[in-house]
Amino acid sequence: MFIPSSFGASLATALFSMCCWGSWSNTLKATAGRMRFEVFYVDYSIFACLTSLAAALTLGMVSSGSDKATFLDDFREMAPDRYAFALAAGLVFNAANLCLCKGIGMLGLALAFPICIGTAMLLGTVVTYAVQPSGSFGLLMVGVLLGFSAVCLAALAQRMRDRQRGAAVSKSRGGGASSAEAGLVAAEGAPREAPAAGPPFARRLSVCLVGGVLMGLWNPLVTLAEKDGGLSSYTEMVFFTLAVFLSSLAFLPIFLTWPLEGGAGVPLSTAVREYCLQPPRAHALPALGGFIWALGSLANAVAGTSGVLNPAESYAIGQCANVIAIFWGVLYFREFSGAGPAINLLLALICCLYAGAIACVAAAG
Repeated sequence: MFIPSSFGASLATALFSMCCWGSWSNTLKATAGRMRFEVFYVDYSIFACLTSLAAALTLGMVSSGSDKATFLDDFREMAPDRYAFALAAGLVFNAANLCLCKGIGMLGLALAFPICIGTAMLLGTVVTYAVQPSGSFGLLMVGVLLGFSAVCLAALAQRMRDRQRGAAVSKSRGGGASSAEAGLVAAEGAPREAPAAGPPFARRLSVCLVGGVLMGLWNPLVTLAEKDGGLSSYTEMVFFTLAVFLSSLAFLPIFLTWPLEGGAGVPLSTAVREYCLQPPRAHALPALGGFIWALGSLANAVAGTSGVLNPAESYAIGQCANVIAIFWGVLYFREFSGAGPAINLLLALICCLYAGAIACVAAAG
């Protein structure tokens, strides 16, 4: 099987996973308003599973000269509990991912994102290290705290930007907006506002916290599936993504019938009809999203079992994917076009904190 053997190759693989995790959501953003989230998620989970299987049957079949040379050897050698850990990891991840998406929709990006991802980064790294300790725990935690600080600053920058847009809208409605402010409103639209009615704040916060805790628990289960000569990363990802797909078939109807946001549910038949009526080209973006995410997840698992980076270090680097998402938002989607110097300074500081986080985590190994 293909496993990076040097520190440089392992670090590059972990950084590649960070890029993938920070980029796949662009496909979800591109389908917003044109496709129901649940419809997107079906294609996403299908192609994530197919990508893992394709990688296992190609890169996973390359002989490495070890006792367990190929992907197919795992089926003859492994105890059932290792498969159970991989399936459980996929189930937990999928529940976390769905709660995360719903939590962001209910509470807003500026609050939900640091709650979910910050909780996952701290809890996931610590628990994964406890399952398989290796390297300097002090440096690892410094890196995690730097990454968590960057997440909080990203939320602050988003909130400042929303307020800036709100002020521009108020001035334009009052007739006192400058031409630059009027152009900002015309180009970017009104700021996101809290809905007039919705679920109680306690429910919104609970969904975010549950998503963050679950997101921090799936990687330790992956480590249990792989440690002490267990499943290879390729076999683990096949069962992991299989659990994501199968659990989606159970979770999505529940989310449709009893929305966490409150309000009337959507009949499953309506969502199925909508999925079937999508033109073939509409399935391309969800498929691409599943492909990118699965490739990044496999790269993260491979880097964590390379013997150079441990699973906790690889996971912490992967969770710095937010900096990639920031680059996409700033450079491609131009979400911060026309922002003031204070916001631009925050964005630069965020990137520096993430760079420091990656450096500390890499040095911890």
